[in-house]
Amino acid sequence: LSSDSSDLMLRIYRAESYVGLQEYKAAIEDLNFVISKMPNWPEVYFRKGKVLQDSGFVGDALQLFLQCLALDEDFLPAKLEVELCYSLSTVQLILLLQGLGGSDVLEPVSGSLNRAQSAHALNSTKDLAKEDGLKRVSSEPLLSGQEKGALLKRKLSFSEQDTVVCEDGRNKHKKQGGSTKRDMTLAFGAIPGDLIDVSDFECSLCMRLFFEPVTTPCGHTFCKGCLERCLDHAPQCPLCKESLKEYLASRKYSITELLEELIMKYLSDELYERKRIHAEETAEHSNLTKNVPMFVCTMAYPTVPCPLHVFEPRYRLMIRRSMETGTKQFGMCISDSQNGFADYGCMLQIRNVHFLPDGRSVVDTVGGKRFRVLRRGMKDGYCTADIEYLEDIKVADEEELKKLRELHNFVYNQACSWFQNLRNKFRTQILQHFGPMPDREENIQAMPNGPAWCWWLLAVLPVDPRYQLSVLSMMSLKDRLIKIQHILTYFSRDQSK
Repeated sequence: LSSDSSDLMLRIYRAESYVGLQEYKAAIEDLNFVISKMPNWPEVYFRKGKVLQDSGFVGDALQLFLQCLALDEDFLPAKLEVELCYSLSTVQLILLLQGLGGSDVLEPVSGSLNRAQSAHALNSTKDLAKEDGLKRVSSEPLLSGQEKGALLKRKLSFSEQDTVVCEDGRNKHKKQGGSTKRDMTLAFGAIPGDLIDVSDFECSLCMRLFFEPVTTPCGHTFCKGCLERCLDHAPQCPLCKESLKEYLASRKYSITELLEELIMKYLSDELYERKRIHAEETAEHSNLTKNVPMFVCTMAYPTVPCPLHVFEPRYRLMIRRSMETGTKQFGMCISDSQNGFADYGCMLQIRNVHFLPDGRSVVDTVGGKRFRVLRRGMKDGYCTADIEYLEDIKVADEEELKKLRELHNFVYNQACSWFQNLRNKFRTQILQHFGPMPDREENIQAMPNGPAWCWWLLAVLPVDPRYQLSVLSMMSLKDRLIKIQHILTYFSRDQSK
């Protein structure tokens, strides 16, 4: 190049060498020089796109592949890159080609874009490709017998990239959990309004405008929430039934940023309404007195840990909603043959959720407030209830309070004695599952549910759940202590034998 700087092939060869050294910035500079000298050479656009793709700039690479195809419809390597890696629908292809904006290289397709004026043409990928002379770059099948625009949508997904380009041209790994935000704004050209059809941007599951669209490895796009609900039932794509086990295990539901940007640009009013509906649904799920989600399983008590293994689809959804709304709470009740679940229960606070690769989860919860069920309901397969919270009635009379403290101390000592006299095996199992017994509290009326040790003891005692439920429903600490005293007296007799 020192002897002949005008040799463009040498520039391309050097660019390839720079790529091998991971000096992407220098490679791009050489390819930009070639483009400035030969703006209508398809191959150089393809080579530059490959460099950007290797360095992590997927969106920019796509634009260059499309520019290559605009110059040469039959440039097979670029066509394969778009079809295999991006799976664009024809509607999005048109928008992107327009979005490249004002470049002379788009002249071969500008006439065809101007001729595509009808929504009917947009709804038939096959007809549009034939009419406009554009070669299809997506394998998007038509659904026979479906309504207008009900195509199997394949959208571009900007997957999470592991590398970014430094100022010196070399690439480096991002820190885990961090993000590199680039300017994703595309220079869209003017698109006629009659070419934009909302049905082309609808989720095929909920039939509403995409909200937080995510694209599966098989190329189909759904609302994030819709896809998660489908994966609750089976680890397969809802449309093509391709296995999504690895996708489910990674749980990296990255938002398809290009599609989201197109919707914001051309369907802002519809998107505003979609967000409003989503906010209303979220607010409904956030209410902790009306339509509270109910996990019908076992007894739970205030301050006592309650680990759960969640595998049923309905409860997967319930746990996820509790996390997404930020409440991180749901009710726990035991089953009831007549009413479905008991009249009394305990709220559980989620402390941690560990998701397993197959979609199941282990949820670490701890008991919170007690409640009484006022009205029962159902929501998306799981039980709900309108509830009111329970608190112990405080004792104001000093003489009664003194007697209550004496009863409390006596029963506490009795409980400690019973626990210490247990066999080592049983005592070890209790400590591993429930932790140590809480210490005696000085102010026995400080908490709305009374002393924590009472609930810990009630959880570890081998008592019929219906009897435990009767104690849970009590709003008198005195009555609760008397019940516990009766239970301890009964079990202490067995220990003495």
